[in-house]
Amino acid sequence: MERFLEAGKESGFRHVDLRRLRVSAREWVQEQNGDIHERAGNIDTLSLRGFQANASPLGACLSAPSLKGVRDAFRELQRGAVADASPGIAQLLPRESRRVSLEIYDPQVQDAEKLGEETASRLCELMIRHAGVELYGWRLRLEERKVNVANTRGLEAKYRKSLFSLVLKLRQNEREIEVEERRTHWQGVQFDRLLGRGIFFLGAMKGGREPRPRNIKMVLSPFAAAAVLHDFSAVLRVSGEYAPPDIRCAPQVQIADCPLLDGLPGSVPMDDEGMMCRDTTLIEGGRVQARLTDLAGAAREGVAVTGNGFRGDADPFPRARFTNLCVRPSVISLERIMKEAGRGILVTSLRLRGAAGIERTYGANGYLFSGSDLGEPVHFSLRTAFLSWFLKIERVSRETASTVSGGISVLSPYLRVEAQRKGDEWVV
Repeated sequence: MERFLEAGKESGFRHVDLRRLRVSAREWVQEQNGDIHERAGNIDTLSLRGFQANASPLGACLSAPSLKGVRDAFRELQRGAVADASPGIAQLLPRESRRVSLEIYDPQVQDAEKLGEETASRLCELMIRHAGVELYGWRLRLEERKVNVANTRGLEAKYRKSLFSLVLKLRQNEREIEVEERRTHWQGVQFDRLLGRGIFFLGAMKGGREPRPRNIKMVLSPFAAAAVLHDFSAVLRVSGEYAPPDIRCAPQVQIADCPLLDGLPGSVPMDDEGMMCRDTTLIEGGRVQARLTDLAGAAREGVAVTGNGFRGDADPFPRARFTNLCVRPSVISLERIMKEAGRGILVTSLRLRGAAGIERTYGANGYLFSGSDLGEPVHFSLRTAFLSWFLKIERVSRETASTVSGGISVLSPYLRVEAQRKGDEWVV
C-alpha cells in the first residue's frame, strides 16, 4: 500500500487514499434435481482517489492491481483534473486508527472443505420431520474478506471478516418461498430456525379471506418490519436524495446504526475511508437526530462525519451506507402486545408491489390472531408512507431478530401499528 500511495503523490496529487479488498469465496448450490455444484473464486480490487485543493476528488478502481497499473491510473486521473471550487475533503481524511474488539471473523472459513456435505446432510435430516414441504434447492456461500485502508495523511489499517450465507428454497403445493440467514460465524447459522421460519411463512401464503373491519391492529414480524425500514431508509442517510426536513416519529421508536455488534453481517471496525465506526442514533425522542454520512456528504451538508463511507466491491467513490440498522427493543413481550390488541393480524412477510412518490404498496401475508393464539392465514394489500409509518408505530417488542433486507443488515423487534380499511387495501 505504501508504494501505491507514493505513486499517487508522484503523479502530482496533494493527497491520496486507497481501499484494497480481497475476497475468497466458495459456494455450494443444490439444484432442483438434487445435484450439488461447487464453485470458488477470488476478487482483488483497489479503489483509489486523488485529492487536489478546490476540486472534487478523482477516482478509479483496478482489478488485480499492480504498481504499474496504479501509476498509470493516477497519471490518467491527473490529466483530467479540473478545479471546480468544491469543498475540499482531504483534510477530513483520518490520520490514525485504533484497535477495536469485534467478533466478525471465524477461522472455519479457511477450512470449509466439508461444509457443503454437512449442509446437505443436516437439511436432509431436518426435512424428514416436515411432510408436505419440499426443499427444492439451497445455496451456501462463504466469504473471507480482507480490507486494507491507507492514505497519505498517515493512516494504514486493516481488518478481516468472514460471512456465511444460507438460502433455502421451499415449496408447498403451488406456494414457493426463499429464506436466508447470514452471519459472520458458522455456528450462528441455525438450520432449524431458518427452516422453521420458512415453513411458518409458507403457511401464511395460503391466501385466506381478507379481514373486513374498518380498523385493525397489525403486528409486524421483524422480517416484515425490515422490509419497510429498508424501503424508507434513504431518508436516514445523507445521499443527495430528497429527505423531508422534519420527520416526526412515535416516541417509542428508536433507530440506530450499530456497526460494533458481534456476529452480525453488517459489523465492521472502520469504514472504507478509514474512519472508525461508532453507533449513531438516527431516531430518538420523536425526531430524526442524525443522518449517516461519508466524508463528502458531511462536507457538503455541513454535518458531523459518522464513519459510514463504504464503497461497492468495484466502486472508487464511497457513499453513505448502513452497517446494522437497528430498531431498539423495549421491555414488553410479544405476547403482551398481542393480548393488548385483542384481535388483529400477525404480518409475517411483505413484498413490495409498487412505489408512487413517498408511498409504498405491499402484498402482505400473515395470520389472524386473538390474544396470543394464531388463527387462519390471510393475504391482503398494505399501503403506507414514511411520513406516517414512523409516527404510527404503537408498540415495540423486546424480542428481536436479525435479517438482511435489500442488502441492508437489519435488527428489528416486532412492531404494532393500527391500519384503516380504504377500498381494497389497508393503510397505515
